[in-house]
Amino acid sequence: LWFSSQNIIYGATGITAFENEGSCSSGSRLTTARIIDPRLTTVPGTADEDTEFIDPRPLSNSPVYSSFDATPSDSFYTTTNYMGAFDTDLWISDWSYLAENSRIPSSESGDASTFCGDITSDTTWSSDITLSCQVFVSDATLTINAGVTIYAFLDDGDGKSPALIVLPGARLNARGTSAAPITFTTGTTLSSPSDRGLWGGLIIMGNAPVYQGTQEVEGITGQTYGGNDATESSGTLEYVRVWHGGSVIGENNEINGITLAGVGSGTTVRFCEVAFNLDDGFEMFGGTVNLKYISVLFVGDDAIDTDEGYQGKIQFAFVMIGTDGHHGTEMDSKGDASPRSFPQLYSATFVGHLSGTPSSVSSDDQIEAMMRLREGTGGEFGNLILTNVNVDAVGVYQDSCGSEIRTQELPSSGKPDYMWFSSNNIVSGPGASFELRPGCDGITTVIGSDPALRLMPTDADYDSTSIDPSVLEFLDAEKTIPGPAYSFVDDVPDDNFFDSVPYKGAFSSDQSTWLVGWSWLADNDVLVETSTPGASSSSKKKSSGIAEPIFWTIIAILIVVVIAACIMGYICMGYKNKYEQLIDQGDILNPTNPAALHLHSVGENGDTENIELTVKDTEV
Repeated sequence: LWFSSQNIIYGATGITAFENEGSCSSGSRLTTARIIDPRLTTVPGTADEDTEFIDPRPLSNSPVYSSFDATPSDSFYTTTNYMGAFDTDLWISDWSYLAENSRIPSSESGDASTFCGDITSDTTWSSDITLSCQVFVSDATLTINAGVTIYAFLDDGDGKSPALIVLPGARLNARGTSAAPITFTTGTTLSSPSDRGLWGGLIIMGNAPVYQGTQEVEGITGQTYGGNDATESSGTLEYVRVWHGGSVIGENNEINGITLAGVGSGTTVRFCEVAFNLDDGFEMFGGTVNLKYISVLFVGDDAIDTDEGYQGKIQFAFVMIGTDGHHGTEMDSKGDASPRSFPQLYSATFVGHLSGTPSSVSSDDQIEAMMRLREGTGGEFGNLILTNVNVDAVGVYQDSCGSEIRTQELPSSGKPDYMWFSSNNIVSGPGASFELRPGCDGITTVIGSDPALRLMPTDADYDSTSIDPSVLEFLDAEKTIPGPAYSFVDDVPDDNFFDSVPYKGAFSSDQSTWLVGWSWLADNDVLVETSTPGASSSSKKKSSGIAEPIFWTIIAILIVVVIAACIMGYICMGYKNKYEQLIDQGDILNPTNPAALHLHSVGENGDTENIELTVKDTEV
C-alpha cells in the first residue's frame, strides 16, 4: 500500500493527518503528507449539498503544481502536471448535478483569467475575465476593451457575491460596439435562459449631489457616494450588457443590474442593457447622469428606478416586463426634501404581459403597475408608450405624493417642483390607465389607442419566438391614416441631449431598432429586424421584417389555397361543360347588355338545380 508523501491533506487547525490503528500501528506506517492549503479557487470549509457555489480548480500559485508524482506509464492514465482532479479545465461544468443547479462555473468562463482584488492603478482588461470576489476600483481608471466578457461567480466563499464596484473619483471606460459589445454575466451554468441572481452587478459611485449630501450603497459597508460635483465624469459605458445578476452582495440586499449612485452628467451611458436581474435593472440614486438607448428585459423588480434626488435625463428606453416582473419604472423622491428627484423621461416603450403576476423579492408591495411614481417625485414624462396593460394592472400608479404640482400642461418654469405627465402618452390594454391614491390628483388623461407595434405578443416574455417593437407610421397602404405613435407627438426639451423625433416610443418605423446586433433579443434570434434600405443583412431575421414562423404559416396557407383552387376549378369546369349546353344562343338578344339567364336542370339523381348566370357580351 503506497500513499505518496507529496499528497496534500488540509483542514482545520490541529488536524490529525494519519491515524493508524491495530496492526497498522506497528512496523511501516503511513505518516507523511504535505499539510498545506491547496489554494482552490472557491471551496468553503463547510461545503455541503446546500452550498451555493464552489470552484474546485486550483489557483495559479497553488502547491498542487509542485512536487506532484508521475502517473503509471500505460495506456489508461493521462499524464498531468498537477495534483488533484482539476487543472483549469472544470470537466464537470456541463453535465454534473452541480452544473444543473448553477453551483459551479460554466464551461464558457473556463478560459477567462480569474481576478480578485482591488484596482488602484490604471488597468486595461483586453481579454475575458472572471470575477471571483468583489472588485473595487479606487483612484484609478479601469478600461475594458470591446468584445470582452466579464464573468462572475455566485459566491466568493465568504457569502458575498462578486461584483465590480467603481468608487467615487475612479472611472470605468467600457466602450463596446454593436458588433463587439462588452458583457457582464454569470460564470455559472444556466439551468434556464431566464435565470436571475447568479452574481452581483455593476456599481458606479460618484460625487454628484444626492439627498442628505452623502449616502451608502446597499450592501457595501463603509463606502459612500455623493457630493457637489454635478458634472463629474465617472467614465463611459457604451454597448454594455449586464445579464443574470442581482444576487445578495452583502447584508441581505440584492443588487441592481447597473447602479449609478451619485454619478455626474459628465458620465456617458449609451446603448446599455440589463437582462434577467433579480432586483432592479437600472437604479439611479441621486446624481445627474443621463442615459440614452437603454434596454431592460425581464428583471425581477423595477426596470428603471430613480431615488434620492436624481435629476437626470433619459431618452429612448425599451422595457419588457414579462410574466413575473414588477414595474417598468419606480420613481421616488424623499417627499419635499431637497434635492427633489426630477427625471426627464422621453421616447420610451414599456411592454407588459396580459396575464403577468409580479413576484418581486424586494418590493414593498406587489401592486401591478407599468409605472409607479411616488414619494413626491417631480419630472417630465412625454412621448411614452405603455402597452399590454393587463386587466389586473394599471398604467400609472401614484402614491405618497408631496407638494409637487402634478399637471398635464407642461410648465415653463418651476423645476424640480412639478411632475408633468403628457396627455398624449399612449396607455393601451384592458387594464385601467391610472390608480391615484389620496393626495395624488392631477393626472387623468392619456391616449388609449393601440400603439401599432409591428410585432408584439400580448404575452410577450423571454420565450417569445419573435418580436419587433418598432411602430407603424401609417395604418393603411395608401399612407393616409397615421399611426397613433406618429400623432400628437410632444416637443422634447431644447438642449444638447434630447433628439427631436416625429414619433412616440423608443423606436421609429423606417429603420431597424437600435437593439440589432447586441441585445439579448438579437443574440437569441428573437428580434425581427425591420427591413430598410441599406440595412445589414447579416443581422436580419429575414422575410422583410416578417417573423419566420409567420412567413412559413403564410406559405402553408397559400399552398392550401392553391390546392383548393385547383379542386374548385375542376368542379367548376364540370359545371361549365354541363350547363353551357343548355344555353340557347338565341336567348342572348343583345350581347352588349347584361342579361340574366335562369336555367333549370334536373340532375342525374332527380334533384333540381336552379342556376342564375349573368351574361355580358358573350361570356358566361
